[in-house]
Amino acid sequence: MGNDNLSEKPVIMEYLSELIHAQMEDRIPQPLPKGVTLEELQETAKKGQICYLIFGALLKLDIPEADAEKMRPSVLNSTIKTLSQVCAVREIQEKLEENKIRHQVLKGAVMKHIYPRPEFREMGDIDIMIYEDSLEQAEKVVEELGFVKYQTVKHHEIFFKKPFLMLEMHWSLYDQNVDRNQSVYFKKQFRAEKKEGWQYSYEFSKEDFYVYLISHMAKHFYETGCGIRNLLDIYIYQNAYKATMDRRLVEEELRKCGLLNFEREMKNLSVIWLDNLAGDTFYNNLFEYMLDCGIYGKGENGVWGQLAKEITSDKINKRSVRMKYYFPALGYMKEHYAWLDKFPYMLPIAWTCRAFQGITRKGSMERKKYLERAEPENIEKVRMIYQRLHLNFKK
Repeated sequence: MGNDNLSEKPVIMEYLSELIHAQMEDRIPQPLPKGVTLEELQETAKKGQICYLIFGALLKLDIPEADAEKMRPSVLNSTIKTLSQVCAVREIQEKLEENKIRHQVLKGAVMKHIYPRPEFREMGDIDIMIYEDSLEQAEKVVEELGFVKYQTVKHHEIFFKKPFLMLEMHWSLYDQNVDRNQSVYFKKQFRAEKKEGWQYSYEFSKEDFYVYLISHMAKHFYETGCGIRNLLDIYIYQNAYKATMDRRLVEEELRKCGLLNFEREMKNLSVIWLDNLAGDTFYNNLFEYMLDCGIYGKGENGVWGQLAKEITSDKINKRSVRMKYYFPALGYMKEHYAWLDKFPYMLPIAWTCRAFQGITRKGSMERKKYLERAEPENIEKVRMIYQRLHLNFKK
């Protein structure tokens, strides 16, 4: 862990750790420190989907009743939602099993049961993988349970059930349009095994679940950034299974996915944050960046993966950033326009195609506006984060 340039941690970083531990340990947290407000904590909890932990701890303090009235409904709603989600997952699994549909519960629905209590781990939706060609049959099953299909997005279908249940039914473990390497890895290296006592429900080993957890986090981070709840997931998972998990195997699989460096840095940060250890400027900057991202990041953050590859010089200014963003090098463009492999001299035409897509897509326009207003020092700070994480995704 790099401690060569130790620096003082942000006050909110330390206090969020205190609130989380206080809630998990069912004790009264330390009073609010100077420089941190209730409004800031409420906003952070909502953006990061950690309301139960943060609000639950704050409600144990002597805070203004007006603030307490805002927080109590969130804690109650989170508790009710967790109970509904846990029951829904079990009901869906039983129905899929009954209909002989091979399936696997993913992500938060698994993590909920690794936290000390399920309500400590909030989640927006239930993720389930459907194997083989059983998607249509699985759709009928969940619709019989009251879920209504909303839309198809990338590699999953979205269903809703009133009042607040959302289900994502996946037919692929990884979106092939994000990173070719990881898409192939999760398609060809299927190692999920049958859950004990089930014939059609599958689960990952401890090692494979962790690799998938990191891969999903890295995907969000590369595309739009991701929030600090991901760090909490890593911390909880490591504390639960560190003694029994095969670290050598984990590193071997992460290396195949191109995520070993990313995982090490995020694991370091999770421990620095939640065990209150000393960290350096890089980790402080990384935490603040993730804090600002909310849970699923921001559209404008999609520029950093490209710029981390494109800008390698020490000197940085707005003009150089714009030029690299608008006119990426051939290597980067080949990831998006495969025909450049055979016709590299047509790079200017590819730039023109990219420019046209940029003015017709909302996300591209957001990134352009962001670059126009971003200050060079902020650009440099985030670019260095992405370079150090080595997220070399290729489509």
